[in-house]
Amino acid sequence: MRTATEAQIQRGVLDYLELLSRKKPIYYFRSAAGMVRTEQGRIFKTGKPGTPDITVCCGGLFIGLEIKTTTGRQSALQKKAQTEIEAAGGYYFVIRSMESAQEAFNWVILNSGAMCSKDK
Repeated sequence: MRTATEAQIQRGVLDYLELLSRKKPIYYFRSAAGMVRTEQGRIFKTGKPGTPDITVCCGGLFIGLEIKTTTGRQSALQKKAQTEIEAAGGYYFVIRSMESAQEAFNWVILNSGAMCSKDK
């Protein structure tokens, strides 16, 4: 059996969030940090290094989702971002499968009483 790629896991998580957002007040987006070159040749940085792959807001909670394969590892900048997010009161999860995404959201809902557990 083939292991899912990060792109496949990310697509599944984004699809899952889209379905959840139809029933619950959830805002999410794919966040990324990197560099972009314009047609004019200018280069500018986007995002903050180490930013989680997906950012979610529900019930006033900030949730960062870092997508990794079963063998993937966080970079030093990703670990720093996790520490900063958690120190600021946010949640951060390393997601390695659709099951771990569902477990993360179930944990947030059960342990925070987040508004994202209420139907629209």
